[in-house]
Amino acid sequence: MEELPPTDAQKELRAQILDNQGVIDRLNADLARKTNEVRIIQEVSREITSTLKVGEILNLILQSLDSTLGFRHSMILLADEAGAVLRVAAARGYEEGGIGATLPVGVGTIGVVAKRRRIMRVGNMQATRTYGAAVRGGVEAAGGAAGHATALPGLKNGQSQIAIPLVSKDQLVGVFAVESPVPAAFDEVDEVLVTILAHQAATAIHHAQLYEAETNRLEELRVATEKLELLNANLETAVGIRTSELAEANARQAATLEQVQREQRRSHELLGRMAPPEVIPLMMEDALLARRLNATMLFTDLEGFTKFSSGMEPDELFAKLNHFFSRAGLSIQKYRGYVNKTNGDAIMALFGVPYEQPTHALDAVLAGLDMQREIQAHFSLRMRIGVNSGPITAGILGPQDKSLYDVLGDPVNVASRMEKACPAGSIAISEGTHKLIEPWFEIKFLGKQQVKGKGAMPIYEVTGVKPVAADPRRVDPSSAFARGQAGCAAEIEEHKVRLAQVDVRSIQSRDGAINHNEAVAAFALATLRSLRQGAGAADLKGVDEADLVRLALLHDLGKHALAHDRLNSTSFTLEEIENLRQDLAAETVKGLGALGLDRLAPAVEELYHFERVRGEVKETTPLVALIAAPDIFDALTAPKVYKGKGWTIAGSLEELVRLPLNPAAARIFRGFVDLMSPEGRRIESGASAPVLFR
Repeated sequence: MEELPPTDAQKELRAQILDNQGVIDRLNADLARKTNEVRIIQEVSREITSTLKVGEILNLILQSLDSTLGFRHSMILLADEAGAVLRVAAARGYEEGGIGATLPVGVGTIGVVAKRRRIMRVGNMQATRTYGAAVRGGVEAAGGAAGHATALPGLKNGQSQIAIPLVSKDQLVGVFAVESPVPAAFDEVDEVLVTILAHQAATAIHHAQLYEAETNRLEELRVATEKLELLNANLETAVGIRTSELAEANARQAATLEQVQREQRRSHELLGRMAPPEVIPLMMEDALLARRLNATMLFTDLEGFTKFSSGMEPDELFAKLNHFFSRAGLSIQKYRGYVNKTNGDAIMALFGVPYEQPTHALDAVLAGLDMQREIQAHFSLRMRIGVNSGPITAGILGPQDKSLYDVLGDPVNVASRMEKACPAGSIAISEGTHKLIEPWFEIKFLGKQQVKGKGAMPIYEVTGVKPVAADPRRVDPSSAFARGQAGCAAEIEEHKVRLAQVDVRSIQSRDGAINHNEAVAAFALATLRSLRQGAGAADLKGVDEADLVRLALLHDLGKHALAHDRLNSTSFTLEEIENLRQDLAAETVKGLGALGLDRLAPAVEELYHFERVRGEVKETTPLVALIAAPDIFDALTAPKVYKGKGWTIAGSLEELVRLPLNPAAARIFRGFVDLMSPEGRRIESGASAPVLFR
């Protein structure tokens, strides 16, 4: 049967099948090529990541590309730290390796690739047989690079080239270049493969360089450590010898210094017997000038001491006197006085010298009372004390080889006469001293007595400090406090005994606030007990009476650390007042810490803030409000040496109710005002009711 020719449809189907087969063949070829590319990348990556030595990595890169891609002629140039010069670090397939040859970045194909950081593929080099020489010529034309004595490696008959920058973390590592004698030897596939491999190679080289640098640094450190250890060993030997020499020298110097210091202490002790410690530096410089001062003089004498000491051996007599002088001297020093001289069993002490201080009369009388207590407690004798205040002249007096700090003036003689006229066991003061101290003390007028050289003079006897409950400046005798709560004042004295580490009276004397702390404590305790008897006192149940009294007695403890003249200044600026308040609070908190009473520190800080803003706070703890009311009241009513008379009781109470207080504080302040008000008198703020309608 004759075979029929294929139809058009059959022809078209056959052609379609052939085309499809071609497509399949091409896809298979592409797949095979891609698979081969992945294999090549994996093989090269595995090779170059197998070591951290730069030289080995470079050789492995060139060897792997030769074996996998057939790149017979290749080189790797590494950039210097500045990224300005390339140096041939590895080469393969060249007769002369050219290792070490340099090329400035930007010169020639390779230099341009480094500068632009972009791959460059050249397919026809136009049979440039002197490629290397041309590159060197370009280098020289650009100014040349130091050390470019070795020619770059290159094929004499090179026809095609591909160069790719090696970049890691935006840092130029170097350039990888491949040459071939065949024109257009490298296609796009080669370019893609080389690009991928170049990125991996750049990272591997960069890491290896970092590792190599760290290794070198550690080696340098090890060598330096060994040298340092050797040096230390030598130094230890030398230091040992030198230390021994220095120890001997120091011992000699210490002995000399100790002798000098011993002599200095002896000199100061001797000078301290002649003058107050404040003027010793001026005496050493011979710069102490006579000054006119308002001061207070105190004279003492032990009654019957001659009879008491008769029959005593000299050493026993001196022991008794020194015991007395020691205790008397501590009392005088406590109140900023100075023992000017002794005569037998008598003492002359000065207050307000060498620098004038406003509390001098107050200090002298307080020191006298303290000495009388000491005599009664430790001696079987009675002492007379005479005190007078007035203008005197103070300075160094006597021959050059036997001079001492002394005072001259009629007030000195009057003080001596006061002692002679004084009843045994008491303190006699003149009219001048009486005017300065009258507000603080219980004083009895002894009448006018004839004083040798002065005629009839009024003499007063100081019997003690005015008790809080009996002080008319603080307590109205018709007030509820005087009628029912005055016993609180006696309780405070028992609390003071438990605080024996703190001399409350000497601290008060620094600014004349005598009995201030006792008054605040007694008034606060009485207010607390009075309010607890009324309705709505639930918030007061948690107030500890012992802590209330401690806070009242110690709320201004910090005065002991502040300068005497600063506490008694008469010309404060607002800034100075605020600074003084802050320093006083800080020193008080520090003192409470030393006493183990840190728990009271927050209340002290709250109290000082409360008084600074005149009570205008949203919340007030009952403990602080109970202290603040009598503290402000007593500060207003009690006079101080630097401000004269205090306010009246009624005026002070009116000031308290005018303060912008929160309800809780206002209730406590109201309770205090009612407690201290004169009987039958209702203290009001005087403010009119707000107008609601107009």
